Amino acid sequence: MSDFHVDPSRAGFVAALAAAWLLGGCGGGNTDASAGDDTPQAAAVSQPGELTFFVQQRLRRLNASGELGSGTPGGDLVPTTLMPVAAAPGGAAAAPPARSSTLVQEAGVAEADLLQSDGTYLYTLQTGFGSNPTVAAYQRGSDGRANRLATLALPLDGATSLDSDGMHLSDDRRTLAVIARAWTMGPPPADCVEVCASLMPFWMNSSVQVQRVDVSNPAAAALGERLQIDGTLVDSRRIGNQLYVVTTWRPTLLPQVLPANATTAEREAAIAALRPADLLPRLRRNGASRASSEPLMAETDCYVREGNAANDMQLTTVTVFDLASPTLARRSRCFVGGTEALYMSATHLYLATTQWAVPANRVGFGFPVDMRTDIHKFALAGDGGVSYRASGSVAGHLGWDREKAPYRFSEHNGDLRVLSFTGSFGWFDINSATSTAPSPATLTVLRERSSDQTLQPVATLPNSTRPAAIGKPGEQVYAVRFVGDRGYVVTFRRTDPLYVLDLSNPADPKTVGELEVAGFSEMLYPLPGGQLLGVGRDADSSGRATGLKFALFDVNDPSRPGLRASLTVGDVGSMSALDGSRHGLNLLQVGSVARVALPALLAGAPYANYQQGLLKLEVDTTVGSIRNLGLAGVATEPAGPLWQERSLQVGDQLYYLSKGELSTLNW
Repeated sequence: MSDFHVDPSRAGFVAALAAAWLLGGCGGGNTDASAGDDTPQAAAVSQPGELTFFVQQRLRRLNASGELGSGTPGGDLVPTTLMPVAAAPGGAAAAPPARSSTLVQEAGVAEADLLQSDGTYLYTLQTGFGSNPTVAAYQRGSDGRANRLATLALPLDGATSLDSDGMHLSDDRRTLAVIARAWTMGPPPADCVEVCASLMPFWMNSSVQVQRVDVSNPAAAALGERLQIDGTLVDSRRIGNQLYVVTTWRPTLLPQVLPANATTAEREAAIAALRPADLLPRLRRNGASRASSEPLMAETDCYVREGNAANDMQLTTVTVFDLASPTLARRSRCFVGGTEALYMSATHLYLATTQWAVPANRVGFGFPVDMRTDIHKFALAGDGGVSYRASGSVAGHLGWDREKAPYRFSEHNGDLRVLSFTGSFGWFDINSATSTAPSPATLTVLRERSSDQTLQPVATLPNSTRPAAIGKPGEQVYAVRFVGDRGYVVTFRRTDPLYVLDLSNPADPKTVGELEVAGFSEMLYPLPGGQLLGVGRDADSSGRATGLKFALFDVNDPSRPGLRASLTVGDVGSMSALDGSRHGLNLLQVGSVARVALPALLAGAPYANYQQGLLKLEVDTTVGSIRNLGLAGVATEPAGPLWQERSLQVGDQLYYLSKGELSTLNW
């Protein structure tokens, strides 16, 4: 029986996922927004032969218009899976000591990270850089020191590069699941050996690897089942022992890579010869060769929308893995179209895709005023099932930083709040300084309407009744955070306006407070006592970013937000782990003091005199102060990438992961 609870009438299932928008990266897809429509429509379960016919018709349309045959492949490879997950039994264990952990967007919804702990054992993940990534297990001794118990090298399985995205520790603390992106140099796709080999001297295939590590006895940690799926990772989340992984897949199809001088008849013959196996991602187990791979899913496990007129040949797959299963039991579903961002609450999963069109006659990063983002809602069942609920769309897109895109979403009392960028110009656009767009940001409140499975707009902001803009013309959105019935938005070009949104009435959201300070916050963290910690950059009067800035905001009175304290550390050119990962900062609340640790590279002078280490701060929410305790673990030689550094607090001990090594420090 399907997890997706498919309606036998075929009416109203999954709305089509529009072609993924991706700016300057890999794994997404661009399509002409005018090729589709702005209203997501319900999709239906693919009948035998239907998915293949769906793709063939789009290839024929491209062939007829002369757009098929650029001599380039259709894109990179991508996949994932969906399955029912049994609730894992949790063994009785001693209560772990007070500790910090990976900061997550939603309570109870875990996110992958490079450092995991249950308070007694600690696990680190070092990415490979062309070599084998390693997982290490440590035990916290009676003196608080982390003692290494075991080190495991993850197999490359012939991959040229294996970039570890992070790992999840199951709720029963018996399993680590390591998620990595692999690139493998291999032969061209089947039936394309001569043509593809003439296009490039080598062929790179991308895949997503999920490696199970048995840590039921951390001292004897052992590698378990390893699954490798064609495709590119979007993101992952975990609830209990259920691991949700979302990936995208764009098959390389022979009709698309035929040489430019191929005849229309030759292209039609290649189109007619397509089979379901040419379209769908495949799965390899435990390092098996591609020749012995197995289908990830059947054609009838996919969903198509007849109204989807986009030419992009991309699929999205959602996989739920059972971390309590030694074989990583799984089930897969696929959807026609791409996905750009994953947001999950404790009860629902949302997939979002921005419709992207290349604008004409624009300099820099210009965007069409009618750009929209499609959003698709799925319900999470207690037994691991996932069922489609509804689809909708909002104006604008999700910004330039895919790491922070999930923070633009928040579910509260059944409604979904979305903060999208609705300006026409992006960074480095020469016209941005003179942009007259009324608001660079739009808040939309969406509510599910079960009668037609749509997400209906309940309200937007700004609107005709409340026309005040969120942000000034030419500004960008740098930080978004929703906390209950409040929303906080930071925009910036020269100064940092912090906007406070009152969302207590979903039908009438409003901006109730605004505070302007120098610099900008890129991340906002709720603290006790109605306060926010902002972390970002200071800036001079011209808007040039300088050192790292920490700001303590008082938002108890939403109409009068105030700045209680601020601290700037380092000079121009300083960086932190938050520049490459939303998980770079760790925080432990001890009474009224928030202990903050953040890996940083601090410049003593503009772009000079650097020191790298773990920056320690104490934020007192009662007194209203930020105290700099300096850098700990200062590197005596060139250190590794900041975005791969992490820290964690247990009691008065501070554990610092740098260059793959875990050191123990005292707070």
